[in-house]
Amino acid sequence: MANSIGGLGVFSEMNAMWTVTDRSLPVELSESQIAALCTLLEDDQAAVSGLLDRQISSMSDADRERLFDRLVGAPPGRISLPRALEDFHHQRLERAFSDWAVPPSGEPHLEEGIFLLASFGYPLEDMSRCLAEMDQMAEELKGRVEGLEGGEEIVRRTADFLHEDLGFAGNREDYYNPENSYFNRVIDRRVGIPITLAAVYILLGRRVGLPFRGIGMPGHFIVKYEMPDAPIYLDPFAGGKIVTVAECEDMVRELGYHFDIRFLKETPDARIVERMINNLIGIYHREGDEEHARQLVRYREIIQRG
Repeated sequence: MANSIGGLGVFSEMNAMWTVTDRSLPVELSESQIAALCTLLEDDQAAVSGLLDRQISSMSDADRERLFDRLVGAPPGRISLPRALEDFHHQRLERAFSDWAVPPSGEPHLEEGIFLLASFGYPLEDMSRCLAEMDQMAEELKGRVEGLEGGEEIVRRTADFLHEDLGFAGNREDYYNPENSYFNRVIDRRVGIPITLAAVYILLGRRVGLPFRGIGMPGHFIVKYEMPDAPIYLDPFAGGKIVTVAECEDMVRELGYHFDIRFLKETPDARIVERMINNLIGIYHREGDEEHARQLVRYREIIQRG
């Protein structure tokens, strides 16, 4: 149990403040009060958690925003978000997905959508750390492929870098673990499912200027390296193995689908994120976590409307 005695005086002060103030017009909290709430949120006593949840429910959106932003980056497991903050975060994500699905110009950007989804699973994770790691990987990859001209050589060098040097691999033993579908955890753990491993190729490629594209076949997700004459296909779940069109057809047929050459068209960014959400909905249904599944369905509906 966290030692929250030092913050209880401020907690009592805030309770008194809400008692004498119109609850429809919450008083803006001071920085010391926000800091005290952060300390109290480390307390695992049920009574304290209940009081905090009611207190946070009475706060203005601006103060909830300040409190939430102060909590981002907390060590994993130290803070359990009260329901009021969880609901506030879901509302923020709904607005963010709505804005993302209909950008002012162009199409939705894959990286932003992926990290919005990651924030659903890991609301207090500091995603800037993951972005910085991606930037570092891109710099290293750039050095590996610089000067190479042939597309196949670039693809093989990229696959070696990701799978041999960095250790990215398909998680065959625990395929339905939700962590495989959250990009921040894929970067941390170096394991994932086909679509999240494909996203590593795509996002690093965009940083370096390599034309890796996502290909959402029925039942399996692969990567295409765009070439003027004939594209190169690779399977990120199989260590970046280069595959032919015939092998793609075999994969689709083995999964019980009829093959259509149109399956090898590039999948738009919004549809990639939607497919990641579909995977998580299926996983949470499988685990009996209907609350998470319902919220993800809401995000999917927002994206589909966009």
